[in-house]
Formats: sequence, C-alpha cells, structure tokens
Amino acid sequence: MRSWPISRRTMLRGLGVAIALPMLDIMAGADEPAAAGLKFKPPRAPVRMLLMNMPCGTYRAEWGAVDKPGPLGELKPLLKPLQPFSGDLLLIGNLMNKAATVDGLAHYTNEANLWTSTVVKKTTGADLDVGGISVDQVAGSCTGAVTRFPSLHLGMMAPYGGVDSGWARVYDSQLSWSAPTTPVPNEIDPKRAFDRLFRSAGDAKTAGGANVVMPISEQDQRSVLDYVLDDATGVRRRASVADQRKLDEYLTSVRDVEKQLDREIKEAAKQRRVDPAATRAVGQLGGQVVAFDGKDHTKRLRLMLDLIVLGFWTDSTRVSTFMFGHERNDLNYSFIEGVKSSHHESSHWTESADKLAQYRRINLWHSEQVAYLLGRMKGIKEANGGTLLDNSMVFWGAALADGNTHGRENLPIMLAGRGGGVIKPGRSIQLPDKTPLANLYLSMLQCLGVQTTTFADSQKAIAELVG
Repeated sequence: MRSWPISRRTMLRGLGVAIALPMLDIMAGADEPAAAGLKFKPPRAPVRMLLMNMPCGTYRAEWGAVDKPGPLGELKPLLKPLQPFSGDLLLIGNLMNKAATVDGLAHYTNEANLWTSTVVKKTTGADLDVGGISVDQVAGSCTGAVTRFPSLHLGMMAPYGGVDSGWARVYDSQLSWSAPTTPVPNEIDPKRAFDRLFRSAGDAKTAGGANVVMPISEQDQRSVLDYVLDDATGVRRRASVADQRKLDEYLTSVRDVEKQLDREIKEAAKQRRVDPAATRAVGQLGGQVVAFDGKDHTKRLRLMLDLIVLGFWTDSTRVSTFMFGHERNDLNYSFIEGVKSSHHESSHWTESADKLAQYRRINLWHSEQVAYLLGRMKGIKEANGGTLLDNSMVFWGAALADGNTHGRENLPIMLAGRGGGVIKPGRSIQLPDKTPLANLYLSMLQCLGVQTTTFADSQKAIAELVG
C-alpha cells in the first residue's frame, strides 16, 4: 500500500492559529479516524450537507420549472438567476412537512420544525419543545467524528424574544435543535465566524464538546496566514506542482475573506453610533428593529456564504446551516430597487399589486444569493476530480408553500449538487402527493454515510434522487 507524505487532517499551525487544508493529492487515500460507537460509514470522498431556509415562502406561480417533470430546462422567473446551474439542480415536488400543524400561527408551527419534521409544542417559552432533533444535528453527530467541527450555523438575524398569541417567538428564529428542548444558536457576526474557523487553538474542546476558541489579540491585526507561513512552506516543499497551485489558490481565498472583513469593520466604524439605551430597547422589543434599516446587507450575507464554502473546502465541517432570515422576516429590504416594505409585510400581498411586485423582487434577490453560493462551490476543484458542489447537497426550501396563504403542501424545495455522485441533478421530479419531507432528510443522511433507515416521520428514502 502506498505511503502518503501527510495526513488528510493536517493543519497549518501557528501561535493561536490552526488552519485546515483543502484536499490535496498527497493526502488522498489517508485513513479516516474510526467513528467509534456511531452508525457512520464515511464516503470515500467527503460529502457535505448545507441546509438553507427560504423565509416567508415564495410566490409559487413563478417558482419552479417551466416544463413538466423531467430534464430541467427553462426555470420560472423567480429562479432565473439559477438558470446557469440548471444541470446541478433537482427540483422536488409534492413534499410536505406533515408535522406542521394548522393549530396555531404558521410562522411558528411550520418554521421551528422545518428541519426536525416533528410537532412543535405551544408554549410561551419556559418549556420549549419541538419534538425532536434536527437533521443537521443527527448528521453532525456522525460526521463530527472526522472533522474539527460537527456543524457550523450561520444566519443574518438575532433570535426574536417575547410571545405572540401564546407562542414563544424563539420558534420563529431557530431551525437547528440539538435536542427537542435545545435550539442551536446561529452566529450572525462574520468576523466571529471567521475567528472560530481560522483563529482557533485547534481541536481543544470543553467538557460539553464545544470547541474552545482562543482568538488572537484584537491589537494584532496581522493575517492568520502570517502565523502559519513556516508550516505552509513545509507543505509546499512536499507537494506536487498541482498541489502547490491548489494550496496557493486556497490561501489566497482565505486572505480575500480577511480583507473583505477588514473593509466591513472599517466601514461600520464610520457609521453613526447607536445609543446603548436604544440598543437595549431594541433587544427588549424582541430584536425586530434592525439598527440600520435599509442598509444593503448583500456583502455581509455573501461573506457568510464564503465562510461556509471555506469550512467545507477544508473539511473543517461537513454539515452547515444558514438562515437568510426568520420565518416572520421583518428585515427591511429597501436596498432592493422598488422595495419599500419588510419581507413579511410584502408576503401578504392579497389585492395589492404593489406588494406582490415587492415580494417577487425580494424572492428574486434571494435566488441571486443562492446562485452566488453555487458559483463559488462549482468553481472549486477537489482531489477526486469533482467540484465542491459535486461533493455536496445544498438544500434550499421553505416552511410555507406560499407566503400569502401559508400553505403546507407541495413545498418549494430545491436540492443542488450530486452528493458525491449519488444524486442525479438536472431534473424536476414529482413525488406522490404529500410525501413526507422527512423522506428527503433520510435520503440525505444516507448519502452522507449515516447508517439509518428512519428519521422523524419518514416512510422510506426517495429512490428518485438517483434517477
């Protein structure tokens, strides 16, 4: 058996810094640590899973494929930005989250369980219970045996507080649950997320399993790459020309993200300062008021997506979630031309052509961000010959079939990527009416290498994913 120079879990290390490496040819074939006690059989090449939500549903008449089920041709207007990636997409019809009840406010009973497929308990907050563990946490509990981080959770909004009609509003802003009563918070600060991924002390963990982050001094603004230069030089000496090129490309990408973060921090410092008392008042109102309404947060969102890409690329994690916003999304999107209202307000467009026009523009903007992500992932070549997108499953879906009517059937669900070659994209498929959404999650778990035949209220894996 050939002996490879370095382990595929090799990291570039420096003072307070540990940077994972992308897959290189000199790592190929390296053994993965045994996932002792876990029903997990890692695929030959890493397969990743990203879950993203679609707040406030969509305008169903303009979302999906123009043609009948089959090869994916022309996409409807709200998916037009994704047309260049039609060969990488799988549009799945007739999925339903059967655990989403009509006994309550749909923004809470449908959203909190989008990734758990379990029934949410009505409560004012003292005894939260979504009935089960989310699929990302099941996946991360297995893949985390072979990565630095079991999962990565990013978002654009802080959790809501307070109560609405007898329902704890936290249900509206938490999709990942490590236990039925324990939500997993999203990191909403790209700099903190970057520090966690790249300015960590390595694999040190607390008794609770969380990674201990030991950030470099705020006064020390050198690039993280400066700290690992010696290690990087050593790896380059042992690498082939192709690997050297791949390593340089990756390190350049890390530095580009750093530079963008630095620019964002300097730009933010120029903004007017918010009175601390006002900030506290905003928190007391449940975080519904965004401090700088109307500010275009496209750049910040894309930074978050870049960080997910880097986390996958380095195999720092194989599981991630990203929340574009809460289900009752009150973010102001006036930075989009023609939009004057919040996402949630425009989603209830009945008898208002103006609101519908704004709702469509907001939905189109979300599609543009997904297209940006897929472009980044498709542009990264991996050691097995495929792209990062080929070796991933990117779920983008809504808890509501239609933002206006709050429908629960035939949810707009898209899966991008090939799952390491298991999934056959470039199609639109129509499943039997009211197929459990949990069937899709079961299929995704199996694609990751999780050895299970059930998840929540699943009936069976979806055979149609493989064509």
